[in-house]
Amino acid sequence: MATYTATNQFPPPKSASMFFSDARTCKEWLKSIPMTNIAQALQGILDSLRMMNRSNDFIPLERLTSMELLRETVAYLLGEQRARFVGKTIPLVASEYTAWNVSRSLVAEMEEGYRRCWVDVCNSNEHMGAHAALIIQRTIRYLGLQMLLSGFIYRRFDTSLWMRLHSQWMEAEHRNLCDVRVKDSVGAVDGNSSVAQAYTAVVLGQLANIHELSARQIDFVDAVMKRFGQKVSIVRETAANAQGLTLGVDLLANTGGSFSASAAPAEHVRFIDMTDISRSIRRRIKKLNDGEDPASMDLPGDWKPIDARDQLLRLHLLWCEGRPPRGAITVPHEKEAILSFGIGETHFLLSGDLFDQPDVKREMSRQETNDIAMFGKVSEATTRAKYAEFNYGTETWGMIDESRGAFRLLRPANSPRGVAIGKLVGMKIGKESVFYLGVIREIVEEPENNIVVTVSMLPGKPDPVAVRSGDLRSRGSLTYVQGFRLPPMDALKIPETLIVPSGLAQRGRGIDVFHHGHGNPKQVTLYDFVERGLDFDRVTLL
Repeated sequence: MATYTATNQFPPPKSASMFFSDARTCKEWLKSIPMTNIAQALQGILDSLRMMNRSNDFIPLERLTSMELLRETVAYLLGEQRARFVGKTIPLVASEYTAWNVSRSLVAEMEEGYRRCWVDVCNSNEHMGAHAALIIQRTIRYLGLQMLLSGFIYRRFDTSLWMRLHSQWMEAEHRNLCDVRVKDSVGAVDGNSSVAQAYTAVVLGQLANIHELSARQIDFVDAVMKRFGQKVSIVRETAANAQGLTLGVDLLANTGGSFSASAAPAEHVRFIDMTDISRSIRRRIKKLNDGEDPASMDLPGDWKPIDARDQLLRLHLLWCEGRPPRGAITVPHEKEAILSFGIGETHFLLSGDLFDQPDVKREMSRQETNDIAMFGKVSEATTRAKYAEFNYGTETWGMIDESRGAFRLLRPANSPRGVAIGKLVGMKIGKESVFYLGVIREIVEEPENNIVVTVSMLPGKPDPVAVRSGDLRSRGSLTYVQGFRLPPMDALKIPETLIVPSGLAQRGRGIDVFHHGHGNPKQVTLYDFVERGLDFDRVTLL
């Protein structure tokens, strides 16, 4: 057997013993793993893979069978482990990063294990040739999963993954294996897949701009690819869309798919024909507009029609049309911006005082009463102490550039604030005296742990208000909470909107809105959702 040198990890000491030696002992060993301790189970499998991948003692078919046995368990454990780091604010804390790093290392070793199997195929092993398509498909899956794991925490992945991916595709083309059906109970809805489906899933998954998505939205993209990936074709001739653009992949580049108006056929270029999936997505968008249930259209059933529609519209733009290039980028004159985080903190900064229930006279604290008796007013020290309890504050972030109402900002290295896609922020630039509202749209963690955040501004000067559900049937409490009113902008045809905490508003139901100093509360009716963020909803009114 040819000597094989692993590239991802150093080999274990010569005195190390194997966890198992063939498929039978692998199956027995897996039964002994304590599945109630996810971290321990993952580390045990990671250690076993490292040793197996560096051993030359496995019979080729036993190695492949062992990899397939491990694959089922690895998929389950990774699913359980992901809650420890997926959907968390960025940057991760040390324990979350450790959990992520173990998962990433395990997926890299799974890729390495299938590459070891490919060595046996290339050595013309008589039993392994029949499994060539499966081995390539599995290798592509784990390359894509490495990219996805980086996307879950908004880190850039090593671009060499692209060349490894493209080389697997070229190998499959050379051996006419691209469309061979293989069993895939882990990565396919119907239990079957192919090299072509696995490859296009990776390319389109990354084209979906994961750095703009929450974990739930990333899962939606993955679900769409699993259900409709077979509708995508990879061809050698140009396949222009209605906009005159072609989606192509350069197999000799460390990059994924991109749209071009002038791409020409070449030996190293492949084009992705999105005609069929475009038709399928547009048909579903129309049905979702009519209020049909997403589950009836083979879409994730835990999504509301309007939200699923918005995600499909975005995917169609990115996959089938080609998102217009980012507008003109300028370097702002101001070099810093002041940020507040969340509805409560920003409401305090805009209103200038702590939030109280409307028309409810607050009882003075004992210290305030003592101050008035002694000084005739509440002292500044007492006021500062009252505000300090809420830990309201701001941070100064560096401004990188701006374009079309969006700003790219650099998070300070010493900031205690975590960031997440869809989080509401207040933002004041330079000498502006007012905080405007913005939403975190993109997160990219660059090398050296620099975190770059893109914030898009919501139109209009926010007015702090008090809000509560006006529907007595669904109202959980009589108390008001903080919210904002954004005025209409007739010139831009933007209607009046409200910013309310997530879950407070329901379409067609009332909302009580109280403007301090404006008398009694006013009840308005929610017409539609403009946006559902991480910690807020933006709604239009009847």
